[in-house]
Amino acid sequence: MNAYELYEAAIDNDSSDLSAKNFSDYADGALNTFITSEVAEKISACAINFRDNGDGSNDLYHMVEKPLSEITL
Repeated sequence: MNAYELYEAAIDNDSSDLSAKNFSDYADGALNTFITSEVAEKISACAINFRDNGDGSNDLYHMVEKPLSEITL
């Protein structure tokens, strides 16, 4: 699993809370996976950046999918 897959699962569950704590809690509770605070912060930063600055499929790829796919959990 990579950070983008975690992002997708957490967003499908609750797209209103983009905090690092939410991503960390989701990984721990729903996926039984520990992620570091740095990874949770990166996922949160990408999610917030995409929410605030992009809404197209290319934006999703460049702002979220590509950087997060490179982080293995």
